[in-house]
Amino acid sequence: MDHAGFIFASYIAAFGGSAALAWYVVRRGRALGRQLPDEDKPWI
Repeated sequence: MDHAGFIFASYIAAFGGSAALAWYVVRRGRALGRQLPDEDKPWI
């Protein structure tokens, strides 16, 4: 249990970084989607 703090901190950093990246990608995608005209959106 000597390294438990380092292990927990590593998990927090990994999951936190992944969540931050996912949040950034979704936010950027929504911003770019708003700029496209509707005829260029095949998912609509």
